[in-house]
Amino acid sequence: MMTLETIRPATIEDADFLGHCVCEGLGFEIFEHQDEKLETTAKEIAALAAREGTLYSFQHALVAEVDGHPVGALISYEGALYHTLRNETFPYIENFKDLDVDSMADEAGEGEFYLDTLAVLPQYRRQGIGRRLMQHRIQWVAERYPDLSVTLLVDPVNLQGQRIYQSLGFKRVGECIAFNYLYWKMSLDFKE
Repeated sequence: MMTLETIRPATIEDADFLGHCVCEGLGFEIFEHQDEKLETTAKEIAALAAREGTLYSFQHALVAEVDGHPVGALISYEGALYHTLRNETFPYIENFKDLDVDSMADEAGEGEFYLDTLAVLPQYRRQGIGRRLMQHRIQWVAERYPDLSVTLLVDPVNLQGQRIYQSLGFKRVGECIAFNYLYWKMSLDFKE
């Protein structure tokens, strides 16, 4: 039986792990498949995770550890920062450099605290680690930013994710196009 040792703020030393988590969160399944192109993308994202002022900065991340090893991560930040952070992130990732970031809709904005990326190593899934990372961040936001809604995007076909988010109190509030794909936007409002 696995025991979760800790959930902690990420450090710059977690940048490589965060790069892989972001790739996984983007649906690249890097944990399951060895691929040179994916590894290149993970390294590009890791370089951004080691910096301040990017979407995927270690400063925005929580890491779950088991036996002293990272097994999951959650990247989140104030939605009001999204547009600026995005413009300091996507142009530096080869797979995204051709995106017209100025014409893309923002995934998050004023009045929101955005849960951007959640990923757990395959062998540690279905053990509640992702849920605990989210609960930890939600509690932190409730204490520091009670006037903000916690938001996230979910793939409409991700029924398991939707059930988990609903069980945490999230409700579907709209839709958002991100990376040319339709996502459902879900929100948790502390004022309800």
